[in-house]
Amino acid sequence: MKYYPSILLFILLFAVRLPAQTVSVPLTHWGYDAMERWEILGYVNVIFNGSRPFSRQEMADYIARVWKYYNREPEKFSRIDLDQLYYLTLEFREELERIKNFEPSQSYQQWRPRLYYLMDMTPFKYLNPHLYTNNRNLVTIRHKEFSLFADPILSYSIQDKMDEEKGKYQFTRISNGLLFYGFLGSYFGFYFDLTDNHASDGRWQGTRLPFQVREESGWPFLTTRNNGDFDFDENIATVNFNYKCFNFVYGREYNQWGVGHHGNPLLSTNAPVYDQLKFIIRYWRFKFTHLTAFLEYISPEGRISVKSQPHINQYWSGNRLELDVGKGVQLGLSEGVIYGDRSLQLGYLNPLSFYKSVEHYYGDRDNGVLGIDLEWRIFNGIKIYGEWFIDDITTTKLGSDWYGNKFAFQAGTFLINPLFLRDSDILIEYNRIKPYVYSHSVEDYNKYKHYDTILGNFIGPNSDDLFLRFRKRFSKFLMVGLEYEKYRHGSNPPDRNVGGDPDQPWQDGDSPDVTFLDGILHQQQSYRMTIQYEFIRNLFAEFYYNRFKFRNSGWENLLAFRLSFNFGYRQEPFRHIFPVNY
Repeated sequence: MKYYPSILLFILLFAVRLPAQTVSVPLTHWGYDAMERWEILGYVNVIFNGSRPFSRQEMADYIARVWKYYNREPEKFSRIDLDQLYYLTLEFREELERIKNFEPSQSYQQWRPRLYYLMDMTPFKYLNPHLYTNNRNLVTIRHKEFSLFADPILSYSIQDKMDEEKGKYQFTRISNGLLFYGFLGSYFGFYFDLTDNHASDGRWQGTRLPFQVREESGWPFLTTRNNGDFDFDENIATVNFNYKCFNFVYGREYNQWGVGHHGNPLLSTNAPVYDQLKFIIRYWRFKFTHLTAFLEYISPEGRISVKSQPHINQYWSGNRLELDVGKGVQLGLSEGVIYGDRSLQLGYLNPLSFYKSVEHYYGDRDNGVLGIDLEWRIFNGIKIYGEWFIDDITTTKLGSDWYGNKFAFQAGTFLINPLFLRDSDILIEYNRIKPYVYSHSVEDYNKYKHYDTILGNFIGPNSDDLFLRFRKRFSKFLMVGLEYEKYRHGSNPPDRNVGGDPDQPWQDGDSPDVTFLDGILHQQQSYRMTIQYEFIRNLFAEFYYNRFKFRNSGWENLLAFRLSFNFGYRQEPFRHIFPVNY
């Protein structure tokens, strides 16, 4: 921790020269999906999808490029595309105004959003001088070089879930809070999101919540009650400094590295939020990100009482480079390392370090990982993508069943407007994670977890998952989807270790050869239909019907519903399979 104040001082001193400000775009924002669709259609050449969140300025730059394409070839845009482009332009108006030669169409100048007409109706028009004055945020405050935009957070959800032992049960969550973001001067931005959450797990009504629910929740600091309910809070808070192609972030927010849509093996939003230092360079044909995260290690004993165990410092550092190779091809190279029980290491703070070499220098006791991913827009409307995640590798034993070659693979394709069906898309994605991935044999605190939750893909080691999705948009506000998913996992039997648990690394006496899906086979299948409707900005109603079964059971009908307003910084979709807890 001795380097922490020095790093912050460097950023603050550098910030004195910054001429532009920006903050991150929440990962739940529908603009990410719209931008990727337009990239696949060829409306914008390059979007660096492999490292999120985007800054608001980065998103605005992409929007401006889409407008340039629209002004040249407006006939290629559907009515829904144009509505989405209008709303994104309103959403990022302040950032777009800073872009030279930005020119939306004349039709946009005459367009008004739904909120404009709503606030013109009785009784809302009496609030109009004070609320939603920018047709976007509930409260807007401006004074000279200071701007602040604030909105409430509300959410109610209820979902049928399945437990392999207890069967069908209901899970309910109620959330409320406040978010605001803004700018001070020409170079300082800030973002704040605080939610208070109450949840009820139907398996434990009338009893005190057991420890296994705390493990599977992924939320720290649960306040439990005697009737199976629990409460928790979550805070996203960052300050940002931006100068031309450089962006510095200090605070706590979620990050997602990789090209997957249904889980990422190297860094996902599966684990709770963490404190971090991050800087991003976006220039010409590349985007580079360095991230140092301050994690919380929970030992097996600490699951019972965090306060009873000694605190161990734990860190995750990573570098990611994304390259636009040209002709619709993007290459991503990532490295990361988890280390703990000592102070921050300068070698892992160096953005030009090769972490595997630095790890050897520090005694080969840390948990380093690598990732290589590729996106290729084969034709306008068709993209294929994939990733190879390397937890450990011994090249002389490639092609064998040796446990030490710990890999994960991801492959997928994304089709936009297939068979000339406008405003629709098809996604096919397969994830496969070999045994012993995410575990670490030197120290338990170096396993690939934060708050006892995997930092990578939620399906965990010795597992695979096939996901298919079809979506159709009937307007900017209404979307219907059909999905299929099949999940398999091999868990450890009581008498041997097959690599199915990240908390149980390979040890002397375990077989050096592994078989994928060995052990106790768990299998789940799901067919589902989704309906999503947006009433006004960020006020969503979602309905899900899920036809589900375990391997040796009959089919069950599961329902889910959520009504939310400005809810969620990370993507929190209803999971319709229920992976084994680790």
